[in-house]
Amino acid sequence: MKPSLSVAILCISLLGAQGFVNPAAAQRDIDHFFSGNAMRGAAVTATLVDLATGEVLESFRPDEKLCPASVWKIITAAAALDELGSDFRFRTTLAYRGRIDGRILYGDIYLAGGGDPSLGSRHFEPGFDALITAWAAEIKALGIDSITGVVVANSAHFRGDGIPRTRIWEDMANYYGAAVSGLNIHDNTYFIDFSTPAEPGRPAQMNGVAPEVPRLTLSSEVYSSTVQTDLAYIFGAPGSNERKVRGTLPLGRSSFSVKGSLPDPPLFAAYHLHERIKSLGIFVAGGYRAESVTMPEPATLKRISEYRSPPLTDLVRHMLVESDNLFAECLLFQLGVRSGDPTLEGGIAALTAYYSRFTGLDKPFFAYDGSGLSRFNAVSSKMVTQILVRASQRDELRTHLLKAMPLAGKEGTVKYFAKNTNLDGNMRAKSGSMDRVKAYAGTFNAFSGRELGFAFSANNYAGSSVDVRIAVERWLVSAYGKY
Repeated sequence: MKPSLSVAILCISLLGAQGFVNPAAAQRDIDHFFSGNAMRGAAVTATLVDLATGEVLESFRPDEKLCPASVWKIITAAAALDELGSDFRFRTTLAYRGRIDGRILYGDIYLAGGGDPSLGSRHFEPGFDALITAWAAEIKALGIDSITGVVVANSAHFRGDGIPRTRIWEDMANYYGAAVSGLNIHDNTYFIDFSTPAEPGRPAQMNGVAPEVPRLTLSSEVYSSTVQTDLAYIFGAPGSNERKVRGTLPLGRSSFSVKGSLPDPPLFAAYHLHERIKSLGIFVAGGYRAESVTMPEPATLKRISEYRSPPLTDLVRHMLVESDNLFAECLLFQLGVRSGDPTLEGGIAALTAYYSRFTGLDKPFFAYDGSGLSRFNAVSSKMVTQILVRASQRDELRTHLLKAMPLAGKEGTVKYFAKNTNLDGNMRAKSGSMDRVKAYAGTFNAFSGRELGFAFSANNYAGSSVDVRIAVERWLVSAYGKY
């Protein structure tokens, strides 16, 4: 009698648990999973390891260096946790420059950024509106009713234009491609509200922007569509206040929000603080401005308050679960600050130097940003699993990197990955997705209790992304049973 599928899986599981996995058979299995129609014409790399020993259990072109998309965030996070420390916090200072005489500040209000990506973020307390309100109240508490100077927002903590040179045009002006600033605020994001007609192919109505973005000029080429998803993209050069929205939105919507990246986050911060101060009855003679070239001399500033970000562990957890590009890029820049070069190039150099210190890693790898949004990033699945092995052997990285990744089948970008399988709730993983790029990396416990690590990337595959995901799920579910 032919055994049932469940019995067959149980037999495989028991054999694997006793260490009787045939290496040749395992290689045939992985070759089968990644040689199907879904992967036709694709570049693929995959590696499965025992985290306790580092032993490679299965591999498919393990040395091939491919774009890993957001799996790259694991590489950034590991370096940041090690180099900056798990308790590291970004700092933002509210101060004034000049002197207070009676009820007049003869000088400026100064907001000095420290590169914090969580400042006024919708993902962390206190949030943008509460933060601006608190700052304005602290200024009011100085007992002044007029300021002879300006409200200044300084972003010189990081240098450069904040956009990696390899970022594509379609990404730059959209929220997920927001430029890094030494003074980030409100996730460097604004929201455009649209309404769409009930008929397809008709112009969408642009209703407004929130919060208000100073000097922003918007035009729309957005139309209603029967496609029930957001296919509207914002275009505009880095730093430019001119933005054009193109594409389609679902028809028949009274309100539909499209997110854009702020052209100038420090100017946005200065404007809103200026407006909130004015609302409290404080006259500001000089208006507001942003500066980014030089940092103020500390001796010239009188601190009003200091805002400290949540600890790095919380920022990394958010970055991995939500795949937040801005947070990842800020961590990369901060690595550059620590090494003495507060630029993108300094961050990349620091990241490369960090990994060059470790023997046994499959080097080189090619780094162009911190988030994985650049298609020029390239790393082998072998190196990613080697990083996972190293992390598993260090308590801090095990806790704040491996266990911070989203739980497969439950949350984040892997909420539906391996759903209703033995890996559902049993796997911590990071996914990465771009057009014709699909990647996964993470850890799970096999049937025997062995802790395994894996990495996979496919570039330029011919099948659908769903087909690629299914192939990876089948490989990992099979590995669960075998080992």
